[in-house]
Amino acid sequence: MGKVLTLLTVVPEEQNKIEKMLEELKKISGYNSGKIEDYVFGTKAIKVSFTCDDSEARDFEEEISKIQGVSSVSVEEVGLI
Repeated sequence: MGKVLTLLTVVPEEQNKIEKMLEELKKISGYNSGKIEDYVFGTKAIKVSFTCDDSEARDFEEEISKIQGVSSVSVEEVGLI
């Protein structure tokens, strides 16, 4: 069995709460890393990664979408590590 790394981009509904959003993402089981980056039109987004066993088949996109204040979530990359 291997490990799966999932890289996502998370955009909050309110830019002034982006730090709080990052703290919420850190609470999700499997959190690997996260940082705030410039996105589009002067806004910021969070690039975040998670790891899990390949047998778990977790949908981090769905889990993050359920967090209050998330505007959008997009999967950038998924791969075995």
